[in-house]
This record gives sequence, C-alpha cells and structure tokens, in this order.
Amino acid sequence: MTEALAKVRDELGPDAVILNTRSNRKGSVFDLIGQSFVEVSAAVDNEPQKSAAKGRPRSLTEYSKPVGPADAKLIPLEAPVSYEPAKFNKAGDVSMKSLEGRVNMEKVMADIKDLKRSVKVIADTSLTGEMNGLPRNLAEFLTKMQECGFEDKVAKRITHQLLDELSGAELSDYGAILDRAVQIFMEGIGDVCPIIFAGAKPRVVVFVGPTGTGKTTTIAKLATEYTLNKNKKVSVLTVDTKRIDAVGQLKSYCRIINIPLHIAYSPDEIPVIMPKLMKSDIILVDTPGSGPLDQNQMMEMVEFLQKLVPQEVHLTMSVTTSVTEMKNITKNFATLKPNRILCTKLDETSNYGQMLSFAIESGKPLSYFTFGQNVPGDFSLAEPESLLRKNLSREKAV
Repeated sequence: MTEALAKVRDELGPDAVILNTRSNRKGSVFDLIGQSFVEVSAAVDNEPQKSAAKGRPRSLTEYSKPVGPADAKLIPLEAPVSYEPAKFNKAGDVSMKSLEGRVNMEKVMADIKDLKRSVKVIADTSLTGEMNGLPRNLAEFLTKMQECGFEDKVAKRITHQLLDELSGAELSDYGAILDRAVQIFMEGIGDVCPIIFAGAKPRVVVFVGPTGTGKTTTIAKLATEYTLNKNKKVSVLTVDTKRIDAVGQLKSYCRIINIPLHIAYSPDEIPVIMPKLMKSDIILVDTPGSGPLDQNQMMEMVEFLQKLVPQEVHLTMSVTTSVTEMKNITKNFATLKPNRILCTKLDETSNYGQMLSFAIESGKPLSYFTFGQNVPGDFSLAEPESLLRKNLSREKAV
C-alpha cells in the first residue's frame, strides 16, 4: 500500500487525492498461491491550478483556516519528503561501500561549511567588541536585544542595519527603531507554515525531536483541535514504542476525543496499517525522542519515514534550549529532513531571543507555538512578530 501511495504521488503529483483502495489476489478462486495486489483509484483536480498565478503561493482561502491570525503567510505546497533507502549487507549492517561514499560526501560538505564559516568570521570582524558612540535610543535597543537572549552577532547586525537605514530623526524615536527592526527580523524569519489541508489525502504529518520537547502532547492538542473544531477526520499513529507509557499516554488522549490510535512496532508493519488510515484527512505520527549518538534508532526512523511518505515533518524544539544546542539538534535530525520548526514550552521563559535568532539561521518555516500542558488549548499558529514586540518594546510586557 505504501509503495502504491508513493507511486500515485510520484505520477500525479502532491495534489493527487486517493478516492478508493482495494486489496485482491490474481488467479482463480482456488488459486492459493496467486499474486496479491492493491488497486488504488486516484484523481487530480486541475481546476484550482488554472486560477492560481503561475509560480505564486496559493492564497490563504485555498486552505482551511489555521489556528491563529487569519492573515498568516503560507509557503507553497511541497512535494512529499523523499528518503534514500539504506543499503544493508547480509549481516544487516550498512555496507562499507555505501558508508565510505557517505563519509566522503560528508567530508566535502564539512569542508564547504568550514569555508563558509571562515568567510562569515571575516565578515563579522567589524561586529565584534563594544559598539560605542551609538545614538541613545539605538544603544538602548541593542541592550534590549542582548538582554532578551538574541545572539550577539544577530543583535549587532540588526544594529548596523538600523544605523545605516534610519535617519537622525528616526534614530531618536524608539518606536521607529522597533518597527524597522521587526520588519528586518520578519524578513529573516520568513513565512509561517502550519499544517496544510490541500493536495494528497490523507495528509501525513510526522513530529520528530529530542526527548522531552512535547511531541506527544502537541499531537494531542492538534488532534483535538482538528477533530472537534475543524471537523477533520484524524488518525494518530505512534512508532514510539520503547519509552515507558508513551503509548498509554496517547491511548488516553485518543480515547477521550474518540479517534483511532494505531501502533507500529517496526517499519514492516506500516504497509499493513496504511490501508486502515486511507480514509483519514490527516495522520499525525508520533516518534521516539532520539539522542545524537543513537544512530541505530535514527536509521530505523528513516525506514519508518520511507514507508510513510510524509508531506510534513515538524521538528519540535523547546524555546528554553540554547541557540548552540538548537543548531546541534537540527544537525542531528537532518537525516529525517524536517521541513517545519515547531516551538514548545513558551510558558517556561519570557525571553525568546534565542529561539528567534535560531529561526533566522535555520532557514525553515515556523509552524506552531505551544505554551502549556492543557489539552485542548495552549497552542497557536506561530506568531514571531508578537514575540518580537513583546520582548523588544521599551516597556517589556510581562
């Protein structure tokens, strides 16, 4: 079933809609060794594409209304995430030839990153040390950014840009400095992209991230929201079967909101489970937390995602994490190809500079914010602009 779903999306594109699925067996009624096959009926609605301007993102009205502000920006629809199959030898290990190729490629990429880092160090030389002689309000704004946890190089780049762009009268107005700084930050952070109900059905949405970042609770919040308030047919799938009571926690949530929970103990079980999920609007997938040294678990996760063919992979990140650690986490989970950043635990701090600095550097769109344990509730569409103003206003909001 998974191969059939991937083939449909490959041939018809990410907008393909699964109309019907049917399992059968070739051969006569008594042919017990006949070959089994899956018949999938799919279609593509080309009409909306004709009305959309070529090369432009679709308007918000083409999606179901997200949680949060109605004027949120959305990036264009993306194709399903694809994963290269892992190559194993008879003993079950990654082949040496494949490993050597990957190591060589990783060395090349590391060399490129080192070169880029050297160039950035040269470019940042003028931004190091103290910045004396700034106009009073701009110096106050720089201090505010540093106090709220913004990376020093980010804060000083913003300060330099403000000094270059604003007139003397504007530099004497803290409100003008704040407004232009927020514009610069938002240009760097980019678009907000929540779950999109468009294209292929069901929408397969996977949540990955370190242990303790709130993946399971976030899934419960989203499942409740889309079941009770958005009238969507939601299914939950968990592959987090090693953590104590991880499945029990999800079972409780799913039983309360009356939605199905499916459990996969190995990647081989995914093709068996998928036919039961095909009538859902959305499949929310919970995964185990993984440490940077647990490569075996990461390889198993790649196998799971190969069979799930997700359109969205949200990397959950606690805002209490340092920027350096956020970068390490992103690097560790790069194998799973996350295409969203979901920020959790906003209720545990009042300074969001680290998270907003990371959002600029990650190059990935933000999706949601969570700020508590209540289900339903305590989450919203990501709103970086409101956090910027909250942190950087002269009278900081409590």
